[in-house]
Amino acid sequence: MSEKEYRALRSALASTRMEGFEVTAQTEKDCIRLLSGDISVADLVKEIVSRPAKAV
Repeated sequence: MSEKEYRALRSALASTRMEGFEVTAQTEKDCIRLLSGDISVADLVKEIVSRPAKAV
């Protein structure tokens, strides 16, 4: 991932936070893996769905 792409991602995540959504470190890692081509959308969705639910 280039520096320009990483800055764009950080900007998008900041906008998401400003809208009131939680963006975790894991969310950022997942986005980087997806944008870098290390994982497909389908595989990432399967991985996320199989993660334990977060306690509220």
